[in-house]
Parts: sequence; C-alpha cells; structure tokens
Amino acid sequence: MDLRPLPRCVECGWRRPGRAPACRACSRWLDDDVAAAWRGALREYEVDDVDVPAFAATVVADPRGVGWRVLDGALDHTACSTCGAALGSGATGCAECDTAHGWRWLAAEPDRPGVPPGNEHAIRVATAVARVPYRFPAHMVPRYAVTLPLLIAGGLPSGADARAADRWLDNGGSLEALDAAADTAEITGLIRSPATPQGSV
Repeated sequence: MDLRPLPRCVECGWRRPGRAPACRACSRWLDDDVAAAWRGALREYEVDDVDVPAFAATVVADPRGVGWRVLDGALDHTACSTCGAALGSGATGCAECDTAHGWRWLAAEPDRPGVPPGNEHAIRVATAVARVPYRFPAHMVPRYAVTLPLLIAGGLPSGADARAADRWLDNGGSLEALDAAADTAEITGLIRSPATPQGSV
C-alpha cells in the first residue's frame, strides 16, 4: 500500500493521527471522530439535548450491537459517580471506571467494505490506547498509535508483522522510521531487518 498520499498532521508532521496522544492535534482528530459518530446517533434517534444523559445511560447499560464510537461518545457524556471523570477514563483503580473501560470491548466493530477482516477491531483498540493511554503499558501506546493511519486507510498488519515490528522496535528501531516509510513494503523491509538505534518517541 502506498502511504505517501495519507494526510499528515499540521502540528507534528506525522501521518495523522499517528502521534496521539503526544500530539494534541492528532488526539483532537480521534476525539472528533468519536464525537461525529455520537452526533450522528443523536440525530438518528432524534435525541433532544435534555434527553442526552438518559440516552447515554441507555447506551452504556447495554452496548452490545452499538457502534464502538457511539459507545465511546456515551462514555464521554457520562460522569463517573466515584471519581467525576468521563466514565471509563478515570485513573486505573477507580472501580467504576475500570468496569466501564471493560465495556468498550462489547460494542460492535463492523468492518468497512473492502478492508481485511479485523481492520475495525484494530482501529478500535488503537484508538482506545491513544485516548486512555494510562490504562495500557506506556511503551505500547506510541506503537499502537503509529499504526492508526495505515488502519484508517484500510490496511491491517499481519500478526507476524506486528510481532516483528515489536522485536525491531525493542532492538532499536524507531517509530520515526515507520512514519517516514513510503509504503507498506518498505515497512516490512524495515521490521524484517536488524535494527540500528535511531531513537524513538
């Protein structure tokens, strides 16, 4: 896949939104993506402003079959009664948020036409990692985020390639090199070759 046409962030210069959460603009792009789906659901179900909290509560109560972006929007519009943060986004250790975070994986992840099976699940996971990074191992956050432009464009690395990329990064490969690659063939060549330390984000 040719990656050169993919848009780059005007703030960080990386393929958008591949540097979330470190880049505010990349993070805003992900937040806007969720917000757009949420607004679409409110229009579809003709939800008035006064009824938004009740609609959000209904979605959160049973997210099965609900699009994952809509569920994330509902969580964003529901305050945790324990810590006060958006439900599911509070610090690890808040029991209510910990439980709600687990609900993220119950929502629907329908693949778009023409993409490999599992593409939408990969987008969903990488988005969650970028939006609530403190709930995941810190070293994995930028590694998931850098895959988002490829995933959004319809690509999907194989499990073998994902493992090879982790080994390559562990041995000194850089996220900058992955972002700079012109196409997926170049990325495959990088991660299948011995890494030379170049620094990473």
